[in-house]
Amino acid sequence: MTAKRDCYEVLGVPKTATPEEITRAFRKLARRFHPDVNPGDKGAETKFKEIAEAYEILSDKDKRARYDRFGYAQEPGFQPGFDPRQGGGGAQFEFTGDGADGFGQFEDLFKSFFGGGAPFRRQRGGRGAPLAEDGEDILAEMEIEFMEALKGTNKAFTLQSAAGTETVRVKIPAGVKEGQKIRLAGKGHAGTSGGEAGDLYLIVHVRPHPILAREGENLLLELPVTVGEAMNGGQIEIPTPWGAVKMKIPAGVKSGQSLRLRGMGSPRPGSDARGDLMVKLKVVVPDRPTPEAREAARVMDAAYSAGVRDGLVF
Repeated sequence: MTAKRDCYEVLGVPKTATPEEITRAFRKLARRFHPDVNPGDKGAETKFKEIAEAYEILSDKDKRARYDRFGYAQEPGFQPGFDPRQGGGGAQFEFTGDGADGFGQFEDLFKSFFGGGAPFRRQRGGRGAPLAEDGEDILAEMEIEFMEALKGTNKAFTLQSAAGTETVRVKIPAGVKEGQKIRLAGKGHAGTSGGEAGDLYLIVHVRPHPILAREGENLLLELPVTVGEAMNGGQIEIPTPWGAVKMKIPAGVKSGQSLRLRGMGSPRPGSDARGDLMVKLKVVVPDRPTPEAREAARVMDAAYSAGVRDGLVF
């Protein structure tokens, strides 16, 4: 007996897919492999059955939970209810109402997919109602500023399609990342025969910031400090995206050393928390040193306990 494929793989969705994503994937695949669209194609019939079985499991909260835990090797009696029945002289597909575990639970769903007022049946020699055709999705790109990505904003996006030009408002969530997709439901191409409109997917591109960089939910800032601040330490005020804050610099820090400001980074998606701001110190020498400063530098050179380049060997 041929082993059954993974249900998530059949529908082409990740295991973290939401019920809405699962239903949408099923709709598209069912439309593509439906027997009316592929008359006499046994491969499509087999694929259609596989799609329906996978959807029956993943669309039911309890069945999905059991499947996630045990796979197809589940307790006796748990079987997908879809049964494409072979009639004499040709293929017949019947969506019947055999109780909670039968395919009858899809009656309303298939009404909306394929039209008609009753469970859809196709028999050889007959023709069903026109299939509802969902519109195609649209993939587009938009560019936003670094701070807009960090704090979130609303942007106007001009969408051009066969229906004309439309300006849509796009809500950019705080903390959106480079390359992330934002979905606008129903803003894709129009459907036909009662099918739903496709979706608009916007790929976000974030312009670089002159002094900030991003690494996950953390922000990176290179902060210039004076020789005296590095040697003696102290408290300084630094800018952050969320306002100026005071930061303590320990005495004796080195150029390239990083300090962490917790909660001053990028917002974490789905949370009120933020990442951290990593401050990389850069010791800057005077650009116009006086004779006294040069003499002080010679005094400082004498304070090193060892040569700063000792140990550099190849």
